[in-house]
Amino acid sequence: MLNRIAAEKKLEVQRLRKTLDMDKLILKTKCFNPFAIFKNDTGRIEVIAEVKKASPVKGVICSSFNHLEIAKKYELNGAAAVSVISDSKFFDGKADYLREIREEIDLPILRKDFIIDEIQLYETMEMGADMVLLIAAMHDYSSLLSLCERSKQIGLEPLVEVHDEEIGMVIDLPINIIGINNRNLKDFTVDINTSIKLGSLIPDSFIKVSESGIKTQEDILLLEQNGFNAVLIGETLVSSPDPGAKLDELLKYRGRKSHDQS
Repeated sequence: MLNRIAAEKKLEVQRLRKTLDMDKLILKTKCFNPFAIFKNDTGRIEVIAEVKKASPVKGVICSSFNHLEIAKKYELNGAAAVSVISDSKFFDGKADYLREIREEIDLPILRKDFIIDEIQLYETMEMGADMVLLIAAMHDYSSLLSLCERSKQIGLEPLVEVHDEEIGMVIDLPINIIGINNRNLKDFTVDINTSIKLGSLIPDSFIKVSESGIKTQEDILLLEQNGFNAVLIGETLVSSPDPGAKLDELLKYRGRKSHDQS
């Protein structure tokens, strides 16, 4: 799947080089402070709530999709940040979803797409995002380092996503946030124990984010007990009749005793 996506993204990059007017870009010079958002004094997990219409595995997930309404409900119901999928071919997303959401909410926004070239970082900045997803499995160390450094230079905070063996590569990068995707890229099965297993290999100096397959308060509590600072939740929220109410329900885990208090 990643090979198919990478081939499509190369075509998108070619089109972007012809359409993005670099001379008109207003460069950002400073990233927001992710530690203030995701490593707060409470020690409780924060949620990056995702605006997501469809996936290549399940097709349409949110039948009554309204990106602005969903994002505003996330902000009202306690999200720490919002993730917006901009890939159109595989996830039925749109770059304009992010641009329009940026006008409506004050939360940090993560652009979730398949970034293979620096010009996509400039596009991400132009959209109004604060963070950008970089998938380690799509890069070697040199490529990933270059993208991370350029992200920082233009005021984007990279969230580098790993699945397994890439952890040894990414902990040497100049980054603050590492995400562990619980989805197996080969068979698309999801197991949050992937985060439990791999999280211990990531130094506590990083912000640790668990992605995919988080469905219940118990899942979030388990991840908190294993040192995670944030979770990225998409399908569980958008497949609910009221994504905002579902987020509020999940965040009520904070009223339960943590492992250290029990």
